[in-house]
Amino acid sequence: MAIINHQNNFATNLTSNTSAGATTSPLNSIPSISADFYLAFDATNINGHYEVRKITSKTATNVNHTATTYDHTTAEEVRMIIPAEEMDSLWNAVTNTPRGYLLNGKLSVLDSAGITVAVKTLAGTDPSTSDPVYIRIGDTVRSITSALSRSLADGTNWFNAGSAELATKEIDYFLYAVWDSNSSAVALGFARIPGANLVSDFSATTTNEKYIAGYSGFTTTDEVEVIGRFAATLSAGAGYTWTVPTFTAANLIQRPEYLSKKSYFLPSWTSSGTQPAIGNGIIYGDYMVHGHRVSGVIYLQIGSTTTAGTGTYSLQLPFKCNSDTSLHAIGSGSILDNGTIWYMSNAFLNTVNGSVFGLTWNGNVGGNWSATTPMAPANGDIIRLNFSYEI
Repeated sequence: MAIINHQNNFATNLTSNTSAGATTSPLNSIPSISADFYLAFDATNINGHYEVRKITSKTATNVNHTATTYDHTTAEEVRMIIPAEEMDSLWNAVTNTPRGYLLNGKLSVLDSAGITVAVKTLAGTDPSTSDPVYIRIGDTVRSITSALSRSLADGTNWFNAGSAELATKEIDYFLYAVWDSNSSAVALGFARIPGANLVSDFSATTTNEKYIAGYSGFTTTDEVEVIGRFAATLSAGAGYTWTVPTFTAANLIQRPEYLSKKSYFLPSWTSSGTQPAIGNGIIYGDYMVHGHRVSGVIYLQIGSTTTAGTGTYSLQLPFKCNSDTSLHAIGSGSILDNGTIWYMSNAFLNTVNGSVFGLTWNGNVGGNWSATTPMAPANGDIIRLNFSYEI
C-alpha cells in the first residue's frame, strides 16, 4: 500500500473549469505535501458533483489523478480529505496487529520513591481521547485514552527480588497489559515471568516470584499480554529500594518480549548438618527466563579458606521448579576432585515445587554430594551445573 500524505485544513478552487474525464486539474493553490493524497472535488456539493480522486503527482499549478466522472467549475471548493477506503485500511491494520503491540505508544519507567511504569504516546505525553494508544489484548483491540501507570513503593521484598540470592542483582521484568474486567479498561502490571495468559497464572502474594504488580485489583480470568521488558534492581534488607539503570534499547524493550537477557544470582550453598562457608572460594549463578522455563549455570570453586561443614549439600535455584514430585531432575553437571578425577552428576529437587536441589554422581557410593562424598572438598575442587526446568 502506497503511503498517503495529509495536510491540515487544505482547501482551494480550480483556476479553470474542467470536463468529465479530466486527469489533470489546475488549482489556485497546490498542497505543500508530496503525492499521494486525496482531494474531494465539489467538496460542498453545490453542483451535485461531489467526487474523490487520489492525486498521484503534482506540478506547481496542477494535480494529476484518475479520470473524473463529472464536469467541475471554479465555483466549487476542492478540499483535502481522508476517504473511507483509507480509514478502513488503517483500521484493518490496527485490528490485525499482533497481540501485545502498542500503536502510537511506548513505555516509560522511573524509580522515584519506588518504581513507576507507564504507557505514553509516541510524543511522550499521556494518552487522551484525541491522541489514543491502541493495543490488542486477546482478539480485541483496546484503546487507552487517559494516563495509565503502575507503581510499587520501596520497602517490600516484591517478587522475592530482595532475597539473599537476588538482592542488588539487576532483574528483567516483563510488562503486561491487562484487560481489567472490573473497570472495563486497560490496566498495567509487571512480573518476573513472561509466560502468562491470564491473571490466574500469577501469584497474589507480593513477595512471591510469580506475583504481578496490581494483582489485587484484577480478576483471575482477566486476559493479559506481554507488551515489553525492562531492567530494575531491588536492594536487600528492610529498605528494599528500587533503582533502574540508564535505559537503552537493550534494557528497555518496547515490544512483546518473552526472553530475558542473561541475569545473575548468588546461589545459597547449604547442608543438612553444619553449614559450609565459601570463604575465599567462588560461587555464582546466571540464568535466562524464556516463557515457562528457566535455564542457567551454577559454578562453585572451593578456596583455601572454604569450610566444608557436615552433611549432605544443597544449592539454591533462581526460581522454584514447577514439579509434582521431589527428586525431579533439573539438570546435570560435574564435580572435580582437583588433580584426580571428574565425576559426572545429576541434579534433583529436594522437595516438590522447590528451589533447592542436591546432586547425585556416577557410581554414587556412599550417598549424594556431601562433605565426604564423592570426596571431601579441598582447595581447587569445582562443581559445575547446567539447569533447565519449568517454572
